[in-house]
Amino acid sequence: MARIFLLKGDIANPGYVDIPDEATTIRDVIYRIGGGIKDGKKFKAVQIGGPSGGLLVEEHLDLPLHFQKLKPYGVRRGDSVITVLDEERCMVDVACRFMQYTQTEFCGKCVPCREGTKRMNELLWALKDYRLDRSGFHRLTDLGEMIAVTAFCNLGKNSYHTLETAIKYFPAEFEDHLKGECSLCALDREPIVPGGLPYNRIRLVIDPDICRGCSKCSRSCHAEAITGVIKSPFHIDAEKCVKCYTCIEACPFDAIREVEIDG
Repeated sequence: MARIFLLKGDIANPGYVDIPDEATTIRDVIYRIGGGIKDGKKFKAVQIGGPSGGLLVEEHLDLPLHFQKLKPYGVRRGDSVITVLDEERCMVDVACRFMQYTQTEFCGKCVPCREGTKRMNELLWALKDYRLDRSGFHRLTDLGEMIAVTAFCNLGKNSYHTLETAIKYFPAEFEDHLKGECSLCALDREPIVPGGLPYNRIRLVIDPDICRGCSKCSRSCHAEAITGVIKSPFHIDAEKCVKCYTCIEACPFDAIREVEIDG
């Protein structure tokens, strides 16, 4: 069954794309479907899953674009968005844009998300502007780790993930910002724009042709928005669903997807 993703960022042919099967690799998506990196530049990283996702680099390009199979590499399922980044992108700036984006998407119910991500956003922008020292940087990472274990839903728990993977794969760029000079930021590129449709324009649905009725999604849903009978297709109540994507991560069959709300 084809899956629809929004392919965006530094890609030659951006737009909504059909991923034909589970064997399709990230390399296939970027170079065969997306036409490669825009303006002939080199690939640097790809961010998969919207604000809840994480970064993958060159060594990961031959992995299949299947969230269950990408889990061991730290990818978390969120939006069906693939953001491609070229060699001239500063990962500190990218992390800033994604953290800023998360501020517009959280429900605000729990303190770790509401207040913690706000503080992380402030510290990240201080780092980008060369105003953060090493003790401040340690506060930033400690705060991210705290939110990851105390936030109410997966959207909050995974809010640190883009930053965490950026630090893991591109530590030198964070070091440059701590030292007060970044050659990539000096290029003054048009900033990357994270995310796809706003959360109030989407809803989650279970495909009855794929659902096996295992109930893992229902058991993982803290909002009690998913109901059904074992071995029969389950259903998501759109009024109760808070779109935290916990069910999508729990589903072993990729039966849950996003659909756009008309109007």
